Amino acid sequence: KLNNSIFDIDFSLLINDSESPINFEGSIPIKKEDKLNLRLLGNGKFIDLIDIFADEYFNFKEGNVNLRMIVKGTRNKPILNGFVVIQDSEIDLYDNLIKDINSLIIFDFDYLEIKNLQAKTENSGNIFIEGSLPFYSNSDYEKLGINLKTNRLTFKTDNLNFLIDSEIKLSGSFENPVLGGNLSLNNGFVNFNSTN
Repeated sequence: KLNNSIFDIDFSLLINDSESPINFEGSIPIKKEDKLNLRLLGNGKFIDLIDIFADEYFNFKEGNVNLRMIVKGTRNKPILNGFVVIQDSEIDLYDNLIKDINSLIIFDFDYLEIKNLQAKTENSGNIFIEGSLPFYSNSDYEKLGINLKTNRLTFKTDNLNFLIDSEIKLSGSFENPVLGGNLSLNNGFVNFNSTN
């Protein structure tokens, strides 16, 4: 309902034959500078919602992904508190299978922390992501960063196919990211003649 230019929300969404809904409750103001107060409870099904909207680029195959989130701040500058737990999950990203995904991702109001995200690819490649990064620029968080390491990661689309070895660091903030490190492309090709 709409009350004094604020949407009060109590909304549950069931996806396909799911018995566990995705729940949204709280308030969203119409004015961008007014305060948000929204709670999101995924109970393992919010990833299916992402799957639906991502079309053919992302397909969640199996596993458990649970989300609990509180959104505060404003619509211009939201801040998040909560977590995403990923257990024994498998996705298909641009027709590239990534499996055995496990991690805990924490949203702590000002920053995001990825704890020991590990995954494998179908061709024995490895992915490792760990670290923390603020959402918005803040000098108190200058030493934080997120490290991404890949070993023999196969990435293929209609137009390219590469083995990727990398050690990349994302620093700064999500608002103003700074990318550093190295990326090696091995034994691959790029097809510039495709019409896609």
